[in-house]
Amino acid sequence: MGSHMMDYGMNNGFPGGVYWVFMLFRGVAGFILPLILLYLVYRFMKGKDGEFLQKSETPLERLKMRLVKGEITKEEYEELRKIIED
Repeated sequence: MGSHMMDYGMNNGFPGGVYWVFMLFRGVAGFILPLILLYLVYRFMKGKDGEFLQKSETPLERLKMRLVKGEITKEEYEELRKIIED
């Protein structure tokens, strides 16, 4: 009779022609997984305040930011700047 008797409606190892479902899943996964990875890299590269990671600030830049934010007075800034520059 041949090998067709033992086939029982199997299509490449999957019953009844549902092979297309697996191929569709493989195609969708092949598209979505790289998008997820790109999103995770994007989230990792962003800082907590929403800005991308930047170069390290120098002590003088940090001191200027403290002055701008009002954490220190102009006199404190001048004293600390002299210490940093020496």
